[in-house]
Formats: sequence, C-alpha cells, structure tokens
Amino acid sequence: MLTAEELYQKMTGISKNYFLIDLRRDRESFYTLTDEELLMGSPKLLLSGTVLNLIMDGELEKAWEAMDLLPAETDIRAKIMKLALAVVHPEVTLKQFIENLDEFKKMGKPINSVMLTAGRPCLLNGFNDFSRIGVLLPNHRDTFIGYLKWMYPEPLCPYIYNLCLAEYYYQQNRLIDAQMLASTTLKNFDIEGERRILFSALYLRSKILLATGNTVSAESFITDIRNLVKKDGHAEFSYNIDAAAVLFALYEGKMDVVNDWLSTVAPDEYADFNMLDLYRYTVKMRCYIATKNYASVIALAEKLRPLVERGKRCMDLCELDILLAMSLYLSENKPLAFQALRRALKSVRLHKYYRLIADEGSVMLRLLIDYIKENGETDFLMNLAEMTRTSAIRHPLYLEPPMVGDMNFSQTQLDILRLLEQGKTKEEIAEMFFISVNTVKFHLHKIYAKLGVSKPHQAVWQARVRGLLPPP
Repeated sequence: MLTAEELYQKMTGISKNYFLIDLRRDRESFYTLTDEELLMGSPKLLLSGTVLNLIMDGELEKAWEAMDLLPAETDIRAKIMKLALAVVHPEVTLKQFIENLDEFKKMGKPINSVMLTAGRPCLLNGFNDFSRIGVLLPNHRDTFIGYLKWMYPEPLCPYIYNLCLAEYYYQQNRLIDAQMLASTTLKNFDIEGERRILFSALYLRSKILLATGNTVSAESFITDIRNLVKKDGHAEFSYNIDAAAVLFALYEGKMDVVNDWLSTVAPDEYADFNMLDLYRYTVKMRCYIATKNYASVIALAEKLRPLVERGKRCMDLCELDILLAMSLYLSENKPLAFQALRRALKSVRLHKYYRLIADEGSVMLRLLIDYIKENGETDFLMNLAEMTRTSAIRHPLYLEPPMVGDMNFSQTQLDILRLLEQGKTKEEIAEMFFISVNTVKFHLHKIYAKLGVSKPHQAVWQARVRGLLPPP
C-alpha cells in the first residue's frame, strides 16, 4: 500500500510516465485515503486518481459523489479538475460534455491532458462513446475542430477530426474515404506525446486493409505499433495492443496465438470488472466463439450488459448483441439469436454501424441468411448481407472453429486434391493413377473427412484456405 504522499508524487507525472493502467494497479491505495488526504495539494490529484479508479471499476455513482468533494466554488483549480473529470465520466451526456468544454473556453483553460481514448483503439468509442455523433461530423468540421482545441494541442486538431471522420466512414463502409483520411492522419501525427492517436490511426488502417481483402499480419501490427509507442506510452497501450494482435490472428486462423493469449494475459471475467478492458473483453468473446466456448460468450455478454448500458456505450452494446447473437445461433438457439440480432440491427440501422455486422464474416452471414428467410428481405438487410458475404469470402478462417482429427495428407491425397482443383472427374483421376474408381472414392472419403466437407468444390476451397493448395 502506498501513502498519500507517494501517490501524490506519482500523480504529478500522469500522462507522461504514470498511466491509467498504473492508477488501476494502485487502486487499493487510493481507496484507503481519507477525505482530508483526497483534498491535499492543488490541484486535487489524489481525488482525481480516486475518481478515475471508480470509473474504471464501473462505480459511476460513487465517482460523482467523490467529485462533489471538490471545492469548485472557491478554488479555480478544483473547478477545472471537476470539469475535466466530468468530461471523461461515461454517464456524461453530449449536452453536458459540450457545456463543460464551453466552461473551459470561458476560462481560457484547455485540458490537453484528458485521455479520451483511455488506450483503446477507437477515438469515437474511447473512454466515452461518441460514435453516435458521427452523422454530424461531415457537415460541422469547424465546430468540432473548435472543441478539439480544448482537449488537444491546436496543430493536431484537424488530423484528429480527420481520424474521427475516418472511423465514421469506415462504419458506413465508405472504405476509400476512410483510407484516405486515416493515411493522412498517420503521415501527420508522429508527434511526441500523442501516441494514442497513432495507435487509433494504425488500428483503423489495419481494419480497412482487412475489409478490402488484404492480409494484416498480427506480428506486423505488433511491430509497427510498438515502434510507434516505444519512446513513451507503452504502458498505456500494451494490454490493448496484444488484444488487437489476437483479433488479427483470428482473421489468419492462427489458433496457437489465440490459445496462448487466452491462457496467459486475457482479461479474467471472473475478476473485478475494469472499464479499460471493454475492448479486450470483446476480443475474448470472439476467441471463445472460435474455440466453440459459446456458453462463456453468453455469460460474459450478460455480465457486461448492465455496466455498458449505464455508461451509455451504444456502440459497445450493439457489439455485445452481435457477439451474443452469433453464439446463440451456433448453440442452435435460433429464437434467442434472432432476438439479440434484432436489437443489434436496430442500433446498426440508426447509427450506421454497418461494419460491426460485416466484419464478423461467415458466421454472421449464415445467421443473417436464416434471419432474412424468416423475416423477409429488405434493402437494408440485403445490403448488410452483401457486405458480410464479401468479408466471409475474403477471410474464410475468421471465427471458424479449428478442424480436428488427422490433418496429415499423403502425397497421393494431395495430388488428388490438385486434380479436383483442375476439374477432373473420379474416372479421369482413376485413369491417371492406374487405379480403380472405387479406390479413388476411398481416397476422396479420407480427404473429405479430414477437411470436414462432403463435395469436391468444398474440398478444394478448404484445401486452399488451409494452405494445402496454392491460390489460383
């Protein structure tokens, strides 16, 4: 346990060498402080650390109560601190958020140290969920840049705006527009002390590459982002960097990476909830889907739901319903799966979160097709299905459970696969090998069993995506 003085000394370096993850490690020390200790010094750094810990713990009402201890009426620095804490409180409404920034504007006091991303990979859905205001971004550039100036250094604000707009365009599936804006941000944002924005820009660029059919290596992502943050800020990002790399490993079908993360550093849903871990929880749910642990997805989704709802995290709530719907569907509970999907689709349609659906690939496509069969076609649903189909074709290994059984193919079986790829019939294969058609059938039976398929074209496809055959 640290003393109040030791905590205060640590807090003086926040945003430089003491990050939210460090606050989290010291939370028990913060929670033992008396009211007198909380208010020591000016600004009231210890009270600030306590409030941030309460927010991370999901104790949102207690966070408001702690903020009320600040003597904002008599101490200008305490007033600034209270406004800054209100800005990052998850329950603050957009109206209250703007009013607080207007107060900073009146006082001429920018709050450049506020960490709205909290080390998460999205700007619009960082500490607060601003994804719902994306629709306002294209036509209110100057207004948004004007408000950003009270949170970030002024020269960076146009690029931060561009990245927010890129995230919005990405969700709309406007991938070319998103790519141009994200690339501009990356070129202009390599500025000391703003690694949060670089992390967000690099992550978005990687997601765009995936959506457009490119391969994003988990190892390359890790190398790039660690190079960007190695000078400062590594502690702020490390837990989410690893989770992002695991997500990309899922697209590559690298289950060894997934299983290693699950067994070592993945967040423990049975431990205390941490708002910083929201992104990591959603990655873990996808890992559970890929390993057929559907019950754990369902349990984690329902555990997170009340906390996400209280924090007004509309995008996260939609994502939870999507992952829940897929798990229920794979558990062969269509009625509940359709119920969860219906909630998600309502939010997707309202806020244009199209890529939340499309990025889930083949599992989501099967669910959507069954949902459309039961509920009828609409332009909205058919467009979503088309986006999702494209993702499924481009990333066939994503969220597909690993194959079991003997995956060792004899040279003869590989040769037969190559001939199937060329469109040869059983009779033609038999003639080429000087064997009977029944023997060819026997080999095909073995091949189909190993690949988990029942038809020649399915065998060729599975052999391609698993590297047994070179791509055409």
